[in-house]
Amino acid sequence: MICKIILQSKAPYLTPQERAEIESYLSTVKARRAALEEVRRNVGKIVERTVARIRTMYPQMARFHQNGYEKTQRDLGMITNLTANAMFLGEHETLDEMFTEWFRTIMKAVHLTPQLLKDSYGFWLDEMKAALSEESFALMRPHAEHVADYLTRIPVPARDEVGERVPVSSSHGAESWKF
Repeated sequence: MICKIILQSKAPYLTPQERAEIESYLSTVKARRAALEEVRRNVGKIVERTVARIRTMYPQMARFHQNGYEKTQRDLGMITNLTANAMFLGEHETLDEMFTEWFRTIMKAVHLTPQLLKDSYGFWLDEMKAALSEESFALMRPHAEHVADYLTRIPVPARDEVGERVPVSSSHGAESWKF
């Protein structure tokens, strides 16, 4: 966030608005650092619970993708950590430029459906909310919702390779997230 403002500044000195944005960010650095550490401590739990819910809702996915659940677990761990880094930096543009666009093309290439991704990232957000403190989740939420929205915007594949969706009743569902 700071680098972005400084690099995009057109004046030799910061404008009052640019200065205010940097000061606002700096006032939250300690909370962001604590949230980053909390995410890192809980990433395993968040990912395991998310994949368990995906496995329940999409039990046939392994038929199409032999190591699909394991790769999902690996990828969600990476996405969670990258999202936490974006939260700490206070911007997600760098993440989009360096990762999310590339990753989205991979999901298109392996014929994942938009519904599977919406369910998966909805579960991911649910599990993040359950595992993190209210303060940490409040800092993570805008970045996690951005990543989820960005990654779920794929076309319906010509060939479905995830299998039948089995509705699962739960106290909180992926349908509550807007992306």
